[in-house]
Order: sequence, then structure tokens, then C-alpha cells
Amino acid sequence: TATTLAIDLDDERLRLLLRPLIEGRMESRTITLTFRHRSGRRLPVEVLFQHVVLPGEPGRIVAIARDIDDRVQAQARLQRLAEAEHARAAELNAVIRAMGEGVVVCGPDGAITLANPAAEELLHDAVSRTYNEILAHFEPGAVAPALGSRGGPVELRLRGEAERWIEMSSYPVAARGAALRAEYEHGETIVLLRDVTVARQRQAVRDTFIGVLSHELRTPVTTIYAGSKVLARGSGSLDEDVRRSVFDDIQIEAERLHRLVEDVIALTRFGEEEAEIGDEPVLLQRVLPAVVRSEEIRWPGISFELRVASGLPTVVADATYVEQVVRNLLSNAAKYGGPDSHVEAVVEPAGAEVLVRILDDGPGFPPGEADRLFDLYYRSPSTAGAASGAGIGLFVCARLIRAMGGRIWATPRPGRGAEFGFSLRVMAED
Repeated sequence: TATTLAIDLDDERLRLLLRPLIEGRMESRTITLTFRHRSGRRLPVEVLFQHVVLPGEPGRIVAIARDIDDRVQAQARLQRLAEAEHARAAELNAVIRAMGEGVVVCGPDGAITLANPAAEELLHDAVSRTYNEILAHFEPGAVAPALGSRGGPVELRLRGEAERWIEMSSYPVAARGAALRAEYEHGETIVLLRDVTVARQRQAVRDTFIGVLSHELRTPVTTIYAGSKVLARGSGSLDEDVRRSVFDDIQIEAERLHRLVEDVIALTRFGEEEAEIGDEPVLLQRVLPAVVRSEEIRWPGISFELRVASGLPTVVADATYVEQVVRNLLSNAAKYGGPDSHVEAVVEPAGAEVLVRILDDGPGFPPGEADRLFDLYYRSPSTAGAASGAGIGLFVCARLIRAMGGRIWATPRPGRGAEFGFSLRVMAED
């Protein structure tokens, strides 16, 4: 806790580390610090610093700390094993070969004396005779840890079209005693390799999410805040038309904020993994009419039509999430269709599924973008300028529908407009 830990870093060095974030030259950075417990014990901690600016407030530095004592201790144990006596050589080799992280042992001349299967897999069986040959598989420019000294972790990108990043750390081995294995007698170095491609991608998604969310929150929060300040001045100074206009603006932005929060909650519930939800019986003919009516009120000037086939079977789903998906799809159709557009919702059975199709007469999209429209933060270049958005809604729709065991699709309509649809499973009759 804050009362029992002290950072082993003076204020000046901390300011130097945070200056690029405060000046806007970096969005985030991760560093490893050492904290001192009041008992005197030193704790290694990996800290992510993120610069966050909220509307109406000065920028703040948010720090997320993670205890890496276990990882450091594991690396230290590995180094101690490497310094063990000859009698433990077989045990050492077994541990290294069984490790999930790549391990390469190099002699002082760079010759490789040991490479475990994980290292060979990381480098696509490219572990050759020397350390320099390993480094040749990475893109030039980055500085790799030097042999004979403790270095890293540093992240290096492998050559090739696919983006892959490997984290490298080096740990020198000091010889102790004549009984040590011959390959460790002359200043060998252990090099640890770890694939951090997925971790970097997830961090990039988190950074983008924070940026998009802060941008999307700014407009509704500012409008609601400013409107409430105007109304708080008293009714005597405002005529009825102005009051009504301010109320309408607050209502519109509050609805926008509510839907954004709904999408964010869905994102945080699933995290970065797929999940399964919705095993309840749902009658779409009862759920959809209320959703369509609410969108008619929200989008005056746009006509909505709902066509539901008779005798529609019960589906397996979650009614709340079905409403959220349909609202997002109807809202998208109205937003991009513009004034005087027509949006149609068609619900019909198809074998073991029920199809829900949202049809609009808006600008549509190029056929090649159909799959990308459901990617997180993606917005079609052909329509992005026509309306604001965060690029979250369709991604959430796809996540929710797939979690309920359904399918989702987008196709341009002949001539003009687009179809966004999804299917849900018909509930089996037991």
C-alpha cells in the first residue's frame, strides 16, 4: 500500500521518465521500478504510465502497477541453476527444455551451446550456430542485449510481412568451481526469448480504446454539463423555445452517452476472449416492436418499418442483448441514411434459425469492406465523414450475436443501401 511502500527513485528521475507523456510525445510507457517495503525488502514492480485528459480537467498521469517479483525470482532461479554444480547439469537441461519461454545459451564468442525447443519454435527453427545469426533474423535498428552482461528486456521485431515481436533479456553466468559444466566455465550468457506480439496488440487496443472513449465522451458530457448550467440560471431569463432546445440537446446526448456506456459494458464483460451468453427463450415478435418504436422517436424524419413473419418460433438468446444489437443496427441505418431515409426491419424463419435483417437506402459500402465493418474501431472511409462514431457499436453487435450462438453479416444492396443482419438459433422443442 501507499503507506508501507517507498519508490526507490528520486523525484527528478521520475519527472524525466514522465516528461514525454506530459508533453504529449508519448501516450504511454512501461518501466520497471523497485519499491522498498518498510521492512526493508525490495519489490520489483512493472508500472504502466498512461496520460489521460478528461473534459474540463487538467491532464493526469494514471499508473497501473503489477508485481513482477515472481517473474524476477523465476529468472533468478534459472540463473542460479546455470551456476550450479556439474551434478545438477541434467536437471538444468531438463528445466530449460521444458520452459515455455525460449532459452538460448551462448559462449563468450557468441557460439550457441544450447537452445531449447521453445526458442527454435519462436524463431521458426532459425536458431543456428551463433548469437549474431539469431540477431540477423530481426529488423535492423534495434539494439539487442549484449553477451556477457545483463540486458533487457528489449522488444525486437522479426523480419517478414507478418508482425511478430520478441522480447529478449540476457543474463551472464559466472563460473563457480571446477565442477561446473564445461559449457558454463568461460563466461556464458543465458538469453531469454518471449513472444510479446499478442501483448503488444492488446496494449495497442487498450491505448486506442482510451483515446476513442475520451474523445467520444467529451461531446455528450460537455453538452449535458453546459446545458444544465444554462438551465440552472433560472427560468426567468430563458424563453420556452430556448429551454426546449436545451432540454432536447441534453436528452439526445444523454441517450448517446447511455448507448456508449452499454457498448463499453459489453466490451468489458467479454474482455479479450469470446464468451457464451443467452440460453433463454426469446420471442422476437415481442421484443422488436418496442425497439423500433423507440428509434422512431429518436430519429424524427426517418421512416421505420417492421415486418415480422407469422408463426415465428422461439429463439435461444438474451432479450436485453438482442435489444442492444437491434438498437445499434437501426441507429446505424438511420444515422448514415440521413433525413427522409427509410429503414426496414424484416424478421423471418429460415430452417433452424430466425433471421433479422435491417435494410436501409443509405449510401451503402464497398463489397470488400463487409468483413472489416465488424472490426473494433473500424469505420468505412466512404461514410466516416457523414456521421460521427467510435467504431465500437458493430464490433459489440458481432460479439453479442456470436456469444448467443448466432451469425452476423453485412452486404451492400443492389443500387443503393445496405443490409445488416443476424441470425439466432431456434429453441429445440423438448
